[in-house]
Amino acid sequence: MEWTKEKVIERLHEIEKKGYVPIPEGMYRHDDGIVGQVLEREFGVDENNLHIADLGTYELKGLRYKEKKGNRLTLFHQRSTSGMTPLEIFERFCYEKPSIRDGSMKRKLFTTVKGDRKNNLGFILKARNAHAVDLYHCEEYLATWDLESGKRKIDQILLALAKTQGRMNSKEERFHYVKGYILSGQKDIYEAIYAGAVVLEFCIDQPADQTAAPHDRGPHIRIPVAKLDKLFKHVEQVL
Repeated sequence: MEWTKEKVIERLHEIEKKGYVPIPEGMYRHDDGIVGQVLEREFGVDENNLHIADLGTYELKGLRYKEKKGNRLTLFHQRSTSGMTPLEIFERFCYEKPSIRDGSMKRKLFTTVKGDRKNNLGFILKARNAHAVDLYHCEEYLATWDLESGKRKIDQILLALAKTQGRMNSKEERFHYVKGYILSGQKDIYEAIYAGAVVLEFCIDQPADQTAAPHDRGPHIRIPVAKLDKLFKHVEQVL
């Protein structure tokens, strides 16, 4: 099928009218990416790229809709390109905390790092040049992220937000896609980082007794949905 902007908007409204969509048999994965994968299935595409004839190629992204907590969109995942690796950073700065799920003790590094101020663990992002950012802990350099390859993946995005039913990240979870946005005209991602809009998130944990290897879910490059206009010139709500 050759998609046009009008057909995309029409399909989004059709999906919204379906109400809560279950996870198809054999498709379940225990991660947040399932929201986007179900959306891809509803659009009938195998990958997360949707070619729109008059607009070019858009990346499809789905996100759980959280009315009170706010919604943070993962733009892309990227490891550091020089300096310490994420796991080396984890080994040095992790802390122990009980798991919310079962109470077992975990070694964790769950932290959001911004470019406009240090966070509670002392991390901050600083400019290296026009193409990279450095991670510092207090005044100590740790690692560098060159985001050029990731930037190219998010030139244009079709984003859908879904309300959910059922336990999160379970096979029984269902998604009702209630909001949709077309994002285009990417601004300078580094300026958005230094303004505190685009952030770097570490999400790594490990059993405290180290009987299993660390589980690294990132690092994520993310932006709050409420601040999309800090990164995109055009934020058009189409649903």
